[in-house]
Amino acid sequence: MNLEWNDEMISAFRQIIVIEKDFKNISNQIGFPENRSVIEGFKSLAKIIIGQQISTHVAKKIYNRLITDDLLNEKTLLGTSTEKLKEYGLSSQKSFYIKNLASLIHNNEFDLKSLRQFESKDVTSMLIKIKGIGEWTANNYKIFALQDVDAWPSADLALQEAIKLIKKLDKRPNRDEMEKIGLIWQPYRSAAALFLWHFYNNVKIDKRIVKI
Repeated sequence: MNLEWNDEMISAFRQIIVIEKDFKNISNQIGFPENRSVIEGFKSLAKIIIGQQISTHVAKKIYNRLITDDLLNEKTLLGTSTEKLKEYGLSSQKSFYIKNLASLIHNNEFDLKSLRQFESKDVTSMLIKIKGIGEWTANNYKIFALQDVDAWPSADLALQEAIKLIKKLDKRPNRDEMEKIGLIWQPYRSAAALFLWHFYNNVKIDKRIVKI
């Protein structure tokens, strides 16, 4: 279920185009990033885990099949075997990750709904303690579910490729370089990431011409 970008994120979009002229150019040509916000909770976090290191198209297909068969809820998933989940395209490892997450939530050992009350860095620390959740997954959940305006998934290849194109670099910046680049856009790094994905999806996927 999609929501809408909240007022804080919309404000972050307005701030980041003042800080970064390239985002201003993108905004002038193709507008603000389209709404991709999602409801907080297990399904959204599981979807991000499913999407780790595979194409968006394949991840969406797996997720939709699981949703159609009502397998992406904590109680049902706990009674579903790894072998069954593999039939949907999940690896053994990812099957374990989402089953483990379901178990933690079902047994009240982890409360996703409480995350919003914590500071951003603390949310990351709490999430990455769970097997199968690294900083990329935590930051994506913070951006799309929690609408944290300053999350920065620096290991994301699409973001790296977008920066390479926008800044006319010879190669994609690595994670450490991305962290340094992101400092320029604090405290609106989520807005920066969303503009970069917006640019990447239009230029690399939809093949639109966006002049930078």
